Amino acid sequence: MSLAPWLDGELGYRSFGTPGAPRVVVVLRTGDVATTDPDARVTSAFDVRVVAVGLDAPELEDPPVFGGQTPAGLTVEALRALLDREAPGATVGLVGERSAGPIAIYLAAAMGPVVDRLAIVGVESPVDPLSRDLRTPLLDHLDAETLVIVGGEGPAHPADAQWYVERMRVAEMEVIPPDEIGSINGHVTLTSVWERVLAHVAPGTERR
Repeated sequence: MSLAPWLDGELGYRSFGTPGAPRVVVVLRTGDVATTDPDARVTSAFDVRVVAVGLDAPELEDPPVFGGQTPAGLTVEALRALLDREAPGATVGLVGERSAGPIAIYLAAAMGPVVDRLAIVGVESPVDPLSRDLRTPLLDHLDAETLVIVGGEGPAHPADAQWYVERMRVAEMEVIPPDEIGSINGHVTLTSVWERVLAHVAPGTERR
């Protein structure tokens, strides 16, 4: 586990995959498994280096704003600094799962062409009008080609995915059938769609 500065604490992250690979994929998740490989068997089939960052609730606060000195805004700045250090001069793919999805979206927008591919998995759409009004202009200017994945018992549903897709320049949605989701609660997880996600955020890197 490596650590990156954030406010008065640190962001934990871990790298795995192929050391020195030209393609870097940054994964943002929450929880105890946030910095683990979603599926080592799948990862080994791609020529990529993955940087998995673990985020906690305080680092996701004030998601509608994402600017100035809010925790979420400061988290985006810390992640930008981490990308500058871990992948200097590289174009990267970015992944956000569930509650870390909005951070991934804002980071992709902040990084501009540095992030050319984005995947969000199980991410709910904003629930209140203010959040929707604040997030929509950002999505209009998102450069990254985006894959929005939902499925199973939620928490995000096709309507959530459609909300994002309709507001992004280049985006598509994929609904995963229940029989392809192996989680205990029936929710779509990054592990269950990791191969799909890597194929999108790291195109052309699959080993033959």
